Amino acid sequence: MSHLTGIEADRLERLSAAENDRFEAERPVSRARLERARHTMPRGVPSSWMDDLYEHPPVWITHGVGARFWDVDGHEYVDFYVADLSAFCGHGPPPVVAAVAERMRLGNQFLQPGEDAIPVAEHLAERYGMPKWQFTLSATQANTEVIRIARNATERQVVLVFEGKYHGHVDATMVVLEDGRLVPEYDGLPGGIEKQTRVVPWNDADALERALAPGDVALVLTEPAITNSGFLLPQPGSTRRCAA
Repeated sequence: MSHLTGIEADRLERLSAAENDRFEAERPVSRARLERARHTMPRGVPSSWMDDLYEHPPVWITHGVGARFWDVDGHEYVDFYVADLSAFCGHGPPPVVAAVAERMRLGNQFLQPGEDAIPVAEHLAERYGMPKWQFTLSATQANTEVIRIARNATERQVVLVFEGKYHGHVDATMVVLEDGRLVPEYDGLPGGIEKQTRVVPWNDADALERALAPGDVALVLTEPAITNSGFLLPQPGSTRRCAA
């Protein structure tokens, strides 16, 4: 693919800015909701990433059905993002709605085990070949626990992750490479957190081998495919080599 010339890049930037302006102008109710929300929520959104996920201001959603959802200004969208994969069954699927409604009718939380957990754990064990399962409320909590287990089992401290990753809001994974240096990804992380983490490029088995060579890595935390920077599949054979 050829590089854009200066003229083409300028034209593309102007077109993008014009489209963003048009998009915002057609959503006055969303804009009003954002202004109201800024009085009670930082940056006017329930979670800060909603404010900078796109170049335009966030839109406020009323409802969704199947693969589509609608905003407060009446615009309809096809949802290719499926709520960061959390809505992979679509929005409001009747079987899921019925099951959740029935569970809420019977009571939703008792701080004691419920019988539903048994067939779920059995199904997971059968499907993935891992014999024991426990449940968490988020990926962040799951990754926090697995890091602790790995550190306890290996008596090592370092966590290795790949560039472009996202593993929730776990301190040890919120480190990035910047000009060849490991730096905290956000403010407020513990001092020296970068010493507990190693970051290597995705699909670079040689870099991974070098990073593992000191023998101080407790675990390699990864996704089957990097999804926080597009959709980056592993190169053929790289997973077998990494496992070795």
